[in-house]
Amino acid sequence: MKAIVAGAGIAGLATAIGLRQAGLDVEIFERSPVLREIGAGLMIWPNGARSLQALGVEVNSLAVRRLSVCTWRGRRLNDYPLDSIAARYGLPPSFVHRADLQSALAAGLGARGLNLGAEVTGFRNNAAGVEVTLRDGTSVTGDLLVGADGLRSSVRRQLLAEGEPIYLGSTIWRGVVDASDMGLEAGTGVNWIGRGAEFLAFHLPDHRIYWAGVTREPRGERAGPGGHKDDLARRFDRWVQPVPRLIAATDESAILRNDMFDRKPVHRWSAERVTLVGDAAHPMTPNAGQGACQALEDAVALRDSLRRSSEAADAFALYERQRLRRANRVVAMSRQATRAVQFENPLLCAVRDNVAYRVAERAFLWTLDGILAPPRQ
Repeated sequence: MKAIVAGAGIAGLATAIGLRQAGLDVEIFERSPVLREIGAGLMIWPNGARSLQALGVEVNSLAVRRLSVCTWRGRRLNDYPLDSIAARYGLPPSFVHRADLQSALAAGLGARGLNLGAEVTGFRNNAAGVEVTLRDGTSVTGDLLVGADGLRSSVRRQLLAEGEPIYLGSTIWRGVVDASDMGLEAGTGVNWIGRGAEFLAFHLPDHRIYWAGVTREPRGERAGPGGHKDDLARRFDRWVQPVPRLIAATDESAILRNDMFDRKPVHRWSAERVTLVGDAAHPMTPNAGQGACQALEDAVALRDSLRRSSEAADAFALYERQRLRRANRVVAMSRQATRAVQFENPLLCAVRDNVAYRVAERAFLWTLDGILAPPRQ
């Protein structure tokens, strides 16, 4: 069988590895002329680490020992030591650089079948297979197509006849800086929350810190006259250190700014010879730290389904049975967390902070069971 994968991000590369493990011939078509990932950090929870092991991929990572939640003034609301995570779910959580993960996946896949500067724009199912159209007007055929082409997936648009993704009212700025003199303990992630805003930071391997700031903003707003650093300083300069210090230490050109979107969960990702993975299937906000992990789970589940059935429609039904409900739960959880951060009313903020203060470690772990525990086969 020949599989065509649209997109060579984390979801597409992982899926291609999994499909090859299932015995399929795989070709990936990626619109970018080079494989280059953004400078951002990721948290790989045990479900993601378990999936990487299944795919045979190793990535440079830093173990997470503790997560802290604080107010924007620095009052500690809660501390979650994560030693029990590894004991409970088999593997520890870790921090990785997104580019390192993509590089590890690309190395695991190899160059064979990877087509850069080639964007999938549409497809047509027929009795013999699926015909895939590229941006330059050429076409390729295969036995199945996997849309791994992200939030604004061309494959999803045709498959589900949907409109644009939903803007959630917040913008995220991101950066990576040298960890020297930042006053942030390695192996600890900190999330500061304020009125309509949050800021998080954690160490990456190789003595770097990844940070992200989120505020409520109009959709599509650009950087002001002073650039991203000036915009961030005006929003976070009164926050507790090291928040202003992290912003000040980041090069203007290295700061990324993106509006935050997701989509409502759907009841299917597949039709005939076509299915979806990653953000093309279940785009979510970063608040649950599960975007990459869920994409990696998709890759393993699709691999296992195609090992059980060589008929695309049957395999996709097995894949959805294992993944759809689980991923949709994470989409809803992530959106709920985003909404809580967006509170601007002082009373609602006080209630939110009080809830964070009172959530015990046992309750915290209970909420993770539906995400981190191995799925039932």
